[in-house]
Amino acid sequence: MAEIDEAVTRMVFENYGVEKYHDDHFRSTFYYLRLIKYKEPKKLGVDVGLRSHTDKTFSSILHQDHINGLEINTKNDEWVVFDPLPSSVIFMAGDVFQVCHQIIPLFMLYL
Repeated sequence: MAEIDEAVTRMVFENYGVEKYHDDHFRSTFYYLRLIKYKEPKKLGVDVGLRSHTDKTFSSILHQDHINGLEINTKNDEWVVFDPLPSSVIFMAGDVFQVCHQIIPLFMLYL
């Protein structure tokens, strides 16, 4: 899993033109492994395994088994069922990818 994470984060750093910072970032990375096995919904009698959430980490890596269940919330606030191939490995960008930013109108720079 660490190799997948390193490969994907390296691509992200390269895409943003900051690849020179990748090695320092990767050396400072520690991993938190959480394994969750979801039972089939018909055996539990419920449709939701976890309530809607975002992952607070840089990334999450999911392994798809024969039980689908991942849904993704769109910009239009609609839930879309994600239907990957069996045994897929899914890289989910976490909250760390979201950048807090602001826009300063150009005219304010000259006041």
